[in-house]
Amino acid sequence: AEGRFRVTATLSADVEIQVIGASASNVDEEFAARIDNVVDVADLPAAPARTRAYGDWMIWMAHRAWLNDPSLVELDFTNMEMPLGHIEKRIAPKLMQAMETNTHLQVLTLSNANLQRIQALELAQSLRKNKTLLELNLECNCLDSNAVRELALGIQSNRECRLEAIRVSHQKQMGQFFGRPTEEAIGQMMDQNETIVKLGFECDDAHWRNLIDRSLLRNNDVWRRRQAAPLDEALPAAEERTLGHLLLQAPPKRSATELFPRDSAPHTIFRKYVEQNGKLPTTAQLQSFAKNLGTPLTYSIAAPLIKECRAEMLNTAEGKEVVIIDAFGKDAAGMLRSWSEVNNEQWSVEIWAGDGKRYMFKSNKEPGFSVSPAWGEWLGAHSRRPSLSRAGA
Repeated sequence: AEGRFRVTATLSADVEIQVIGASASNVDEEFAARIDNVVDVADLPAAPARTRAYGDWMIWMAHRAWLNDPSLVELDFTNMEMPLGHIEKRIAPKLMQAMETNTHLQVLTLSNANLQRIQALELAQSLRKNKTLLELNLECNCLDSNAVRELALGIQSNRECRLEAIRVSHQKQMGQFFGRPTEEAIGQMMDQNETIVKLGFECDDAHWRNLIDRSLLRNNDVWRRRQAAPLDEALPAAEERTLGHLLLQAPPKRSATELFPRDSAPHTIFRKYVEQNGKLPTTAQLQSFAKNLGTPLTYSIAAPLIKECRAEMLNTAEGKEVVIIDAFGKDAAGMLRSWSEVNNEQWSVEIWAGDGKRYMFKSNKEPGFSVSPAWGEWLGAHSRRPSLSRAGA
């Protein structure tokens, strides 16, 4: 007779899972153990080959930071994938903890170095006490919004923080922005900080973006005044005029790729516009130009791009010849000594003329900006012509 039957079976097997870190296999365990036992910088062995044994080299460098080596003022792991912290504790975790007590390291560059959120949280704790670090680059890693927020809170809580530049943009598996809580933390950090003059962070909220921009301008102005302070007593009183237009005359000596990031399509579009038109664009002009190239730029990309590039060009022009035309069409040539701007509404530009006169040009609206033919040639001579297919829609 026909019938239905239900058969239940259980299968069991032993499964072995092996987790392999990309860089852990590059570590010579005998060498690493020797390094761990060193308690005096003078007893450190010679540096391993960075290219052939970079796992050993990173362990050696992290231990130097741990020992507070006075000769170690800059550490750069750019494009060197650090092993995951739970696999290799002698590199990323050790380095993050070392930053709490290190008093010599000034530049820490970990761009695209496989830094994980857990180690970023450890670094955030160290930044609450560090008094020496000047530059911190954490771009292109694996940090989430909470890790970046904790970094900001750590810096904000440290009244003796000396950081001048911090970059946290372009995190993997994250969008362009980090969310309102992180933007608020960065904004409050910048509002209370007086030393950070360069910040690599994309902010979507208009309120916090405005606060960050104003804080950066304030800090840059303080920095310029501090740099110029020893000369102030020897300078004559400045003659005030109304700012109308500024012409950049002498081009920089450094490469244009240092001013405009390599392989950045939006920056390339901006550079091409200035090269072809001899002036800085408005947002609408840059968007139209980009559209004609077949690579549209949104307002959210074009507007901050212009502001960023303009600031870099003016910073580069300090100490070089410029020509300023006032509101009545009268021009004055001289050396650009300082400039400041708040929300495109309050502009101040100081130049020192060849006859010994000082001029302070001020305006309550954004002036015009143009560049000399020499600047245009400089921009064209250093063109790298990367693809423009990823500028943004």
